[in-house]
Amino acid sequence: MANTNEPKSAGKLESKFNAFLGAHKKLLVIIAAVIVVAVVALWIGLSVADKNADAAQLRIDNLQKTYMTWITAEDKTSPDATQAKSDLMAGLQELSGKGGVSYPVLKATYLLGLVAYEEGAYADALAHFMVVGDRGKDSYLGSLALYNAGVTSEQLGDMAKALEQYQAVYDRYGADAAESPKALFSVGRLHEANGNGDLAKAVFQQLADEFAASEYAKLARSRLIALQ
Repeated sequence: MANTNEPKSAGKLESKFNAFLGAHKKLLVIIAAVIVVAVVALWIGLSVADKNADAAQLRIDNLQKTYMTWITAEDKTSPDATQAKSDLMAGLQELSGKGGVSYPVLKATYLLGLVAYEEGAYADALAHFMVVGDRGKDSYLGSLALYNAGVTSEQLGDMAKALEQYQAVYDRYGADAAESPKALFSVGRLHEANGNGDLAKAVFQQLADEFAASEYAKLARSRLIALQ
């Protein structure tokens, strides 16, 4: 005999469901409206964020071009170069001042470091490079800024800090960073300058073994011969 309980149970459930809808129709309409508003707000928020990101990227691309115009000017005191420098600094400072770890912000901060270095303001340059080195660990700017921090520390006469920064390039990024071979060479060079010949040879050998095809590996092998 067929089971007649299932249709009766289904009918009861349907009746209860219809009764629930009837009793809570207004509430359900409100909930649906809230969900629609939330979805629309999310879509608008994402659209605005995308537009802002695109605008920031376009801004830093233009500022990079302005930087190249200024840095390659034969006479940096000319009206054109002076105007380029003024426009560059205003744009970089505004973008860098937004904070965060987005590429445009980090690149703006990095370019401020390059400008400061070019003008001999090494303390300012170092501060900018260290910000990018700390915040941009997941981008190529991180290793680049950290290496430049080492170069800048040498200009400031702080060889211990420079050694630490060069070593950090390799320790953090290894073979993933294009700066690692020259950073290791600088580590060996500074150890050699400090009279630590054995340590220098160890670093030069490491460089020659791990980055055999690099031009810095060739320099390292030359130093190994000289240190025999």
